[in-house]
Amino acid sequence: MIESVLITGASRGLGLALTVKFAENGIRVFAVSRTRRHWKQAMSKIKSGAAQVTWFTCDVSKEFQVKALFQKILRTSPLDLVINNAGYGGRLETIDKTPLGEFERHIGQNLCSVFLVSKYALRVFKKEKRGFLINVSSMAGTRAVPKLAAYSASKFAVAALTQAAVKENPDISFRALTVCPGGMNTQMRRDLFGAEDAAKQQTPEFVADKIIELVDGTFPVENGACVVIRHSKIWAVMPMPGA
Repeated sequence: MIESVLITGASRGLGLALTVKFAENGIRVFAVSRTRRHWKQAMSKIKSGAAQVTWFTCDVSKEFQVKALFQKILRTSPLDLVINNAGYGGRLETIDKTPLGEFERHIGQNLCSVFLVSKYALRVFKKEKRGFLINVSSMAGTRAVPKLAAYSASKFAVAALTQAAVKENPDISFRALTVCPGGMNTQMRRDLFGAEDAAKQQTPEFVADKIIELVDGTFPVENGACVVIRHSKIWAVMPMPGA
């Protein structure tokens, strides 16, 4: 039974939708964002579950900050579920025009962040001999998108981390899934493709509902699977390859 969840990238988009839904279901939420910039607007969207949410600032691409975050949380509560949702969309550009610094930013914010939060989550889960980890990738992490090569590459790697986590921990009650949403009506989508395109996409609230179904077992899938949520439905479930 899930009683507490840590969510990164919690102040906007899918992270905020998850924060609202878990909190209003009575689950304690540790909501993490890089800055406080969107907190006021985010908190205005949380109604009956506001008391369930504790906010933290953390740059999850920095190990010393992630380590301190887990220390703070664990002083007050155990952790049942960790959702790596924070990410960076960047801009549209071909590989030959992508600066190395921009590529490295994708790796840092979309991959190293997942690695670091997973690393410290797994230390908790191993000690407790149980836990649930969800790493949010993207449809772009299942097939490459032109002019989003850096983003796609970083998101492809998220599934590998998830699968390795499952294979390394067969002796505890541990589950991990990669969730790959298709286009969502979020600020990241608007920044990349414009408001008209974003308005045609699935809502982050719908994707959050599907993730909750994966967590509570309403939609059961094999451990280590990659779940694609596209066109407002669970589009595909790709089982984890064997050893």
